[in-house]
Amino acid sequence: MRIFLAVIMAMVGWSACAQAQVSGSVEFNLFELEGVSSNRIFIFDEAYTRQYGVPVPAPFTLQVPDQDQVELIADGQPEGGAFLRLTFVTGEPRQFVENIQVVTATIPMAEEAEDPQATRLQLSANLLQERVFPVAVQGFQDAEVLAIEVFEFNGHMGVHLVGRYVDPAIGPMLLRLTAHPNPNQPESYLTVGNINLALVPVTDGDSLRQSLSGRTANSLTYD
Repeated sequence: MRIFLAVIMAMVGWSACAQAQVSGSVEFNLFELEGVSSNRIFIFDEAYTRQYGVPVPAPFTLQVPDQDQVELIADGQPEGGAFLRLTFVTGEPRQFVENIQVVTATIPMAEEAEDPQATRLQLSANLLQERVFPVAVQGFQDAEVLAIEVFEFNGHMGVHLVGRYVDPAIGPMLLRLTAHPNPNQPESYLTVGNINLALVPVTDGDSLRQSLSGRTANSLTYD
């Protein structure tokens, strides 16, 4: 049984965008910001298709953190083939904080398997490790996989891969890939999150979940 990516995005292209937003240096730690953080609700459905002309293979919703001192740049259908890219940056001088891309994928329902859910999770893990990770770290240094685990998103089970690499222009980066098997149909979504560890000092699972891209990925809900 195979998993087919609906698109293969040029994930190495995100770095050029990030570098263009970096000018100077500023003292910043996401986890030390004061002030209330709210969420923006992004709905992707037939109405989104009618308004923007972008097909939505499976309707879904994201809750994106709206944090003081962090600017959100939303890019629908960015170059490279991703469905959506959200980039978080500081103010002036502008620095790359995190980003997350949503990518469409087809994950078979595995209905003939003895345990369909376990089979889909294994297929998802294979996809992230064998297909997505090599593309996500292409051109960067010291890339390695730290963990591949099952995680829960809104009552459903998915798989995430956590890794790290070094971007010569930015420094140490944390990478989080997530696969969200759609419980209702093969058409599903993956996310690719990149975190600037100098500004978002993720050290464990709790701090990863508190990151902007982590909170966004975990909020994905199929409608």
